Amino acid sequence: MTPRLRAIVLMAVLAAAAAAQTEASRLAVRSIRVRLISTSSKPLVDIPPGVFAETLKRKGIGLAVESKFDASAVEQAAEVLRSLYRDAGQEVRVDHALSQIPPRSLEVSFEVIQLCTCH
Repeated sequence: MTPRLRAIVLMAVLAAAAAAQTEASRLAVRSIRVRLISTSSKPLVDIPPGVFAETLKRKGIGLAVESKFDASAVEQAAEVLRSLYRDAGQEVRVDHALSQIPPRSLEVSFEVIQLCTCH
């Protein structure tokens, strides 16, 4: 590949990445869901949505309904959920997914999966 062709390809890749980032920054969060998945006879403690929302706000994490979407805030919110369950004495794995709600909105879903504490 010639240096000129390499430069053109690099510019195209950078332009596509910038366009994708600009599009993501225009998305709004329309819904936040938390689904509990218990894997033992001892059910997961239910963390009230208000406690989760207040903890996010107190820690300065910008994930809320009608807020602008921020991918890093989703990762931080997952860590907050893990921490809340750890404080309640339960070990969990937190997965998250995004679903588009046309035209420019997203639903952020978290799955809180109880980890086996078998000994």
